[in-house]
Amino acid sequence: MKYTFSFDGDGKIVLESRAGESDRHIALKILSYLLFRDETGGLPLVIEQGVGQRHKPDLVATDPETGRVVLWIDCGQIEVKRLGRIAVANRHARVVVVKATENEARLYARAAERHLSPPARGASFSYLGFDEDFFDAFRLGLRGTNDLAIERDGDTLRVTINGATQPTRLYLFHGPAAASPRAAR
Repeated sequence: MKYTFSFDGDGKIVLESRAGESDRHIALKILSYLLFRDETGGLPLVIEQGVGQRHKPDLVATDPETGRVVLWIDCGQIEVKRLGRIAVANRHARVVVVKATENEARLYARAAERHLSPPARGASFSYLGFDEDFFDAFRLGLRGTNDLAIERDGDTLRVTINGATQPTRLYLFHGPAAASPRAAR
């Protein structure tokens, strides 16, 4: 299915789901784009672009001069072994794993702490999740054509999709893991 997202009056992104890709994954990618697009130091944040490595990020920002990955974002399901390989290949990048809920992010952060090798632990990791009720309501609000608006105040987010507004708290764990969430920046 093809999804069109309009935001900020003139911003527009079209995402076409790949074979077997769920609306859950599409929802995580668009939320991640809107949350992290201004955290790249002015570099463009692109969706589903390869970077010449074994794995392809869901979203990525690269330095145009060096080609070095600055921000790597993976959404949804990602094996901890794969995360370790990504971190080793991108030691100077910020690596973010975005999950649908706080609980998913917390459990994944704990698993990463237990299983990542020492070289991977040197990377900058973050794990992000949302309130339990928020994500499903957002995902179910998706249509082929979508109008989005996001208001953010620290770790509080108000997302309006197609006229329906849903608040959520952002739960950001730094890591490989953290005992409790820190305010999302």
